[in-house]
Amino acid sequence: MPGPTAWSWIAALILIAAGCDRDEKSNSPPGAPPPAAPSFPAVAPVAPLAPPEIIVDSNHVAVGKEQVPTADRGLAERVASLLAVPGIEGHAVDVVTMRNVKPSQVEAVVVALRGAKASSATLKTLTREGTTQKLAISFSTSTPACTTVAWIAKDAAIDVWPAGGGVAKRVIRGLAGPDITLGLEAIGARQAGCSAPDLVIGADEAMTWGLVFDLATSALQAPGARASEAILVTSATPGRPVELK
Repeated sequence: MPGPTAWSWIAALILIAAGCDRDEKSNSPPGAPPPAAPSFPAVAPVAPLAPPEIIVDSNHVAVGKEQVPTADRGLAERVASLLAVPGIEGHAVDVVTMRNVKPSQVEAVVVALRGAKASSATLKTLTREGTTQKLAISFSTSTPACTTVAWIAKDAAIDVWPAGGGVAKRVIRGLAGPDITLGLEAIGARQAGCSAPDLVIGADEAMTWGLVFDLATSALQAPGARASEAILVTSATPGRPVELK
């Protein structure tokens, strides 16, 4: 049992605690709620990284500050080596493409983006009138047999036929190159019996990307067009089934 001295210490501690409690209560007005817990500044959400700028010209493909040459084979693999960066996988990616590049160089970039798991790709190119337009690209590797194929041959004729194979409609070269007007009529006639959402399109390496772009954008924007995206191909034989990469 505590002695007199120990009881004195215990009594003193009780008085000190009671005094502190009275002081804290005296500082608060009557009926005031208990002190709020300390607050901390909210942490701002981290903004998602935007895809790097991708530009394709006749000599290089640039991804951000890095670039690879377009010459020789294996362009898709070289571009793929630059796409392992934040902002590509799961993102919609825009690609600025010059008119004078080869169709196969554009397709190589599209293949690399699909391999890098981009959610979609849009190609931006200047039109002949000097305005920039967009072409939505499909990453699909299969398409209904009735899907329309439009191919610009090395003599600048436009061949149109179904992707599963069939009789091709040939539109001969116009005075200044591929006859876009008659080509669109052939494409429209072929699409009339098919609800496929894509247009398969490409050209011989003797042609430029600008010609493919003009035909594709005109076909997708034409009144009554069934397709909304383009699938690019770099080899095709008119009338034969088309193989997609």
